[in-house]
Amino acid sequence: MIEKNEKVTLADSLGTAIEKSKKSVIVVSVLVVVAIVAVAVCATLRAKSAEKGIEQIDLISYELTSEADGLSETDVAARQATALDALAPLSGKSGVVGLRANMLLAEIKFAQKNYSEARDAWLKAVAAKNKAYTASLCYYNAAVCSENLNDIENAISYYKQATSDEDFLLIDHALYSLGRVNESAAKYDDAKSAYDTLYALHPSSQWAQLAKSRLIALNIAGNIQ
Repeated sequence: MIEKNEKVTLADSLGTAIEKSKKSVIVVSVLVVVAIVAVAVCATLRAKSAEKGIEQIDLISYELTSEADGLSETDVAARQATALDALAPLSGKSGVVGLRANMLLAEIKFAQKNYSEARDAWLKAVAAKNKAYTASLCYYNAAVCSENLNDIENAISYYKQATSDEDFLLIDHALYSLGRVNESAAKYDDAKSAYDTLYALHPSSQWAQLAKSRLIALNIAGNIQ
C-alpha cells in the first residue's frame, strides 16, 4: 500500500506535464530557429550564385561585342560559338540568371537567322522569370521569330501576350503587328479589334495613324463594318 506522502498528486502531474510541455516548446522553437537560419543561408547562397551568374553573362556579352566593328564574318561566327558554349549551362537556370542567359542566347540565334531556336530561347527567358518586366519584350520577339518562320498562328498568340501589358514600351508597334498578322490570316474582326485598341490607346502615335489607314482600307474592301 502506497503511503500518503508517496502518492502522486494532481499538482505533481500537472507540474510534470507543464515541464514536458516546456521542453517540447523549446525543442520546437530551436527547430524553427534552425529552419529560419537554413532559409537565410540558402537565400544568401542563391543571391551569391545569381550575382556570379550575372557577372558571367556580362563577361560573355562583353567578349561577344567588344571591338566588334570590322570583324570578319569568320571572327563573328567564332565569337558567337564561344558565347553559345559559355551560355549553355546558364540558360538552364531559373530566375534572373536564366532570364538574361536566354535573352542573350536568343539574340545570337536571331543574328544567325536561326529563328526557331531564337524563339525557343525567348520563351525560355519568360519561363525562367515569368513575372519580370521583360516578359512582354520576350513574347514580342518570339512573335517576330514566328513571322520569320511563317508561323502566323503563333505570331498572333505571342503578339497578343505582348500586348496584354499596357506598360510595354513597344505596345503601339505590337498592337499594329497583331492587327497586321490577323489580317494576313484573314481574321479581319480580330485585326479591327487590335487596330481599334491601338487607336484608342495612343491616337496621335505613328502606329495609330497606320492602324487608322488599315481600318479604312478594310472597310472599303468590305472585310469589316
